[in-house]
Amino acid sequence: MNDLITFIKAAIIGVLSELFAFFAPIENNLVALVWLFALNFLFGLLADTLSGRRFSMRKAIACVTHATMFFALCASLYGIGFYQQMCTDVLHQCVSSFCWILIYCYSTNIVRNIRSVLRNDTPAYRTVDLLYSTLTLAFVKALPFVAEILKQRKEELHADK
Repeated sequence: MNDLITFIKAAIIGVLSELFAFFAPIENNLVALVWLFALNFLFGLLADTLSGRRFSMRKAIACVTHATMFFALCASLYGIGFYQQMCTDVLHQCVSSFCWILIYCYSTNIVRNIRSVLRNDTPAYRTVDLLYSTLTLAFVKALPFVAEILKQRKEELHADK
């Protein structure tokens, strides 16, 4: 029985070592995603707690599920490109682009959560509000033709229903 446990431990260590070695070229991207998802979780939890809402296991599980899904997509993107023998530079650029898209999308959520925690009359709120407006391109909505286009799309959407 002891030999079986030792063999299983060795097999697990061997497989994990191979995976870490395989994904070593995109290690920085994966570490950045860990930070991104951790910040998203923490600021979401902080925003909910300070607004008087209780901890939601459903939201926590959804956050972890989304993070796992995006890690799997990033790893799959790298693995598929590697086995398709893509140029290393192109492969790294593809994975990096995917990570930057995730960083943009999750950063808007993080900044929105930070903004909801701050008081409206503080300089910190105004700074974070400006950052949120910039990230979400809210200033574009102030352009007259953009407002008209958005209005038309909304009317088309309601007409289809």
